[in-house]
Amino acid sequence: MKKYEKMLVGLNDKELNCYGNQGDWLYIANKRDTKKGLFRLPNYLYFFVSLNSERMPSEIGVVKKIAGHVTAEDLARLDYESRKKDVSLIDEEILKQYEEFLQKVNDQPEHTPMGATWLETILPKKTRKLRVHKKFFTGMSKEEKKSIFEFDIKEKS
Repeated sequence: MKKYEKMLVGLNDKELNCYGNQGDWLYIANKRDTKKGLFRLPNYLYFFVSLNSERMPSEIGVVKKIAGHVTAEDLARLDYESRKKDVSLIDEEILKQYEEFLQKVNDQPEHTPMGATWLETILPKKTRKLRVHKKFFTGMSKEEKKSIFEFDIKEKS
């Protein structure tokens, strides 16, 4: 199984609708996750949840290098445990989703903010696909971006 050196982490900034703790690992929210009444987002925006602190919602996450590595299996196990689901239900098909997520995160440079959005297509048939992508903050100066997104993370055990 492929090993990855980067992970999407929370930044705990309520102005940016990020409620997970700084440094918490993030993964795409599932249908049962709620925004816990903390913020309202347009329905075309999706969110991540922290896997370390009660699945708190975050509109964006930041790519960070981690000590050691993470595999799709590690991430799937952590996600399932945080949802209190049986980890024996994880199969190859499910692992592909986690692998795809880790690949997208690891394709980005460190300190890159990322979001999740529904991509809708109409032709040849109507489909909705959740897409993890880089977020741009064009209204911020380089110094503002650096102060928000370039932080050191404390490693989780």
